[in-house]
Amino acid sequence: MSEKLKITIIGFVLFLFGTLSLQAQDITVGGTVTSAADGEPLPAVNVGVKSSDRGTTTSADGKYELTVSSDAVLVFSFIGFETQEVAVNGRETVDVQLVQSTEALEEVFVLGYTQQSKEKSSSSVVQVSSEDLNDVTTSSATEALQGKATGVFVTSSTGKPGEGADIRIRGTGSISAGASPLYVVDGVIGGTVDPGDIESMTVLKDASATAMYGSRAANGVVVIQTKSGSNGDTQINVSSTAGWNRHTNGNFEVMNSQQLYSYQQAFNSPILDPAFKDVNTDWEDLAFRQGLTTKYEATASGGNENTTFYVSGNYYEEEGTLVATGFERFGGRVNVDHQFTNDFKVEARLSGRYTNSDNNPTSALYQSYINMPWDTPRTNNGELKTGKETGWIGRDQSNFLYPLQYNYNNENSKKLTTNIRAEYDITDWLYVTSTNRVTYSTYRNESFLDQRTSAGSTNGGELYNYYSQSSSFLSSNLVHFSKEFDKHSLSGVAGFEYERNFSDGMGGTGVGIFSGLEILDVTAEAFSIGGFKTESRFASALTQLTYDYDTTYFLKASYRRDGSSRFGDNNRYGNFYSIGGSWIISNEAFLEDVDPITNLKLRASYGTAGNANIGNYLQSGLYRYSVQYSGNPASQPARIANPNLTWEVARMTNVGINISLYDRVDLTLDIYQKDNEDLLQNVRLPGTTGFNSITKNIGSVRNRGVEIGITSQNIQSSALNWTTDFNISFNSNSVLSLNDGEDIPNGLQRIMEGSELQTWYMREWAGVDPDNGDPLWIKQTKDADGNVVSEETTNNYNEATLQKVGSASPEFSGGLRNVVEYKGIRLNTFINFVYGNKIYHSARELFDSDGAYATYNQMVLKDDWNRWQQPGDDATHPKPVFGGNKQSNKPSSRYLEDGSYLRLQNVSLSYSLPGTFVEQIGIRSARIFVSGDNLVTLTNFSGMDPEVGIGGYAGTKYPISKKYLLGIELGL
Repeated sequence: MSEKLKITIIGFVLFLFGTLSLQAQDITVGGTVTSAADGEPLPAVNVGVKSSDRGTTTSADGKYELTVSSDAVLVFSFIGFETQEVAVNGRETVDVQLVQSTEALEEVFVLGYTQQSKEKSSSSVVQVSSEDLNDVTTSSATEALQGKATGVFVTSSTGKPGEGADIRIRGTGSISAGASPLYVVDGVIGGTVDPGDIESMTVLKDASATAMYGSRAANGVVVIQTKSGSNGDTQINVSSTAGWNRHTNGNFEVMNSQQLYSYQQAFNSPILDPAFKDVNTDWEDLAFRQGLTTKYEATASGGNENTTFYVSGNYYEEEGTLVATGFERFGGRVNVDHQFTNDFKVEARLSGRYTNSDNNPTSALYQSYINMPWDTPRTNNGELKTGKETGWIGRDQSNFLYPLQYNYNNENSKKLTTNIRAEYDITDWLYVTSTNRVTYSTYRNESFLDQRTSAGSTNGGELYNYYSQSSSFLSSNLVHFSKEFDKHSLSGVAGFEYERNFSDGMGGTGVGIFSGLEILDVTAEAFSIGGFKTESRFASALTQLTYDYDTTYFLKASYRRDGSSRFGDNNRYGNFYSIGGSWIISNEAFLEDVDPITNLKLRASYGTAGNANIGNYLQSGLYRYSVQYSGNPASQPARIANPNLTWEVARMTNVGINISLYDRVDLTLDIYQKDNEDLLQNVRLPGTTGFNSITKNIGSVRNRGVEIGITSQNIQSSALNWTTDFNISFNSNSVLSLNDGEDIPNGLQRIMEGSELQTWYMREWAGVDPDNGDPLWIKQTKDADGNVVSEETTNNYNEATLQKVGSASPEFSGGLRNVVEYKGIRLNTFINFVYGNKIYHSARELFDSDGAYATYNQMVLKDDWNRWQQPGDDATHPKPVFGGNKQSNKPSSRYLEDGSYLRLQNVSLSYSLPGTFVEQIGIRSARIFVSGDNLVTLTNFSGMDPEVGIGGYAGTKYPISKKYLLGIELGL
């Protein structure tokens, strides 16, 4: 932290505890508060004094009385009405009329092509504001979405800085194609945004919302709206955040010297030496460090009636807790809107970013847990060991600290995006827009293996360089109209889009190189070289109509036709459609006198969307030219053509309801079914064809679920506000059909008809034989139809039956946020949770191996685990045997664990300094805050972190970090 920033913060703190303000003469003021709609008095209205703890409430006849200073400002607030601020100006009587609030219903959802108020929306949509996204300090906008939107499951397989998260909206619906959502930035498909520049993220989930994006919306859509300027004085905001990170290992712990010695004594390990008791190397402590996180942001916005602007710059750096890892990002954005004439407007968006990542060039993460505490990293004279020395005990014979002196792995990327949107009003009800975006990005990776290290010794040192670039162009040209007549309203959009994507790259490895040169040209020999070029194109026509009758009945229909170069000539174009409607029941006369219900809306929709998230050229018959014949260039067939290859299609049905009670509690409930059909599969071919397989559209997967979201204004007054947001999502997944009903092996999982997509398929663990400590598994006997007729236990691993033993998909997930505000103090807490998924803890095959790996360190058993020692023991772990106990550490449900967890993801406490003070020092606003991320995780999982990624595998994961941060924000 800079000296200047320290002085500023200290000055603020001293002011908070030591400042005295002059008070104007006190007077008694009173009056009556009524409703502007009917003039009726309003009881229980909160009447407070701005920037003070003084306050009262109105009586049953709407009257109040309060002693205040003559220059005080009164704040009148009441649930369901707009808050008013009224200056006393020496008056003794101040009467106020409050206007009913329509803010909640007038909230606008940005849907990309269109905008729609919350009141009129017939879609299943959830919007997350920038304030809600920025509570967690991260470089990834998608990671900040975790737990904050119903139907959205966000998980990360690594805690490595700069890595993003996996997102699934309403489950996984594809087998081999991508299952990530489509991203739309400022109305245009594709793009990335730095978290600080986001105004809002809107998640589109049902067909009524997603069908407008047709061919690429089967996995849902995330619409990102960036910040923009507004008419008025230029406002400058600067912020600085700094803190430290500490890695967390959850419930996972490896043994120290004495623990490992005692463990190996139990099976008379032949490698033991009494001298080992005097050595206790903490390899984990050597591999990890306390990292630093810093973030700086500066923005300027403003404008006049014709031109508004928003300019931002940001820098983010996170030092990895694992040595030799880290991430930094520079970003900038310029958003300018200019009204050339009353009918013509242009919006320009220019953004750029540069990222740089340092990757650990050794297996430090893995070795920090597996290296033996009896090995030491340095010789007696302080020199680092290589691990090859005589007397090194660990099987891998590697000291990760040694190659860290010489080897490195670095990657960086640059991206520039330009987006121009022109809008021309033809009439007051008809206008056209043309949005055109160009994106250019580069990526570079370089790694070096020094000849003095094990990895580089074979070839006398290695240098690898890789470089790629990509560009895209998208043009979206639309006609919009909106017409109202009597109680009817009709609006719509129609247009055409074209997109072209191109990328190429090359990489090469040179061997035989001196340290410090690190240029391919000086390597002794070119070891390998490769490259690629790839291109794809999309063309689309789209239309959407929305009808509204008396702001009570709504109907929306859309149609889109997409063509893509990724599909076969016979099925290049696909048609996607949706229809949805809603009924605001609370606008009906029969609900007018039902006071608790202030809003009640029923929604329903059905439609289709496609999935084009696949590689290029799968439909093409290809030849491989990277072969030789008699020293001459040659080719051979590589893939058989499939001109019928086409889109995966999702058929979505959604029924939802929105309820508001007393303008205090908002409830959203959605029930959905999504059937993904024509899934892409590699179908095996007879050997006589000369090909192993062909990609076809075969198979279907169904996701069904329920989503519940609740927002509650628990307390709302002039001095104290307390808001709670809660969401929970239930999803069940089932494979409906596969090619000829044939199962698809998928590692330790198997895709089977009638089962979940991510079903674990392995031998079922039956515990430990209490008589002899042998491992036991389940052996099934089946009849001719495949039905299980009997089960028994066996200690022979090869006799055990492969079977379904659980799913990697959670039963439900969600989040809980509480925000309490009191006189400038704001406390924000956020909890996210996941329940019902099974994690395969693959690291236990090595760390919990019952003697199979005597030269690897082992994990400390959980409190409720125990090892077999003598006949009659009821144990969770078999008897340890040098070399292993009858393959007890081979894959089975023994290592399949409950992945449920509840995490206190963020706590932040901030204080906004009083306006009177900041005005005196010449600034507009000031806020200081402290924050903590990933503070507490409650779970029974024995591994480092139950958040392991969509696949459900848990190995030696780069651990997540606890972050403790201090920040300051200034408005100038």
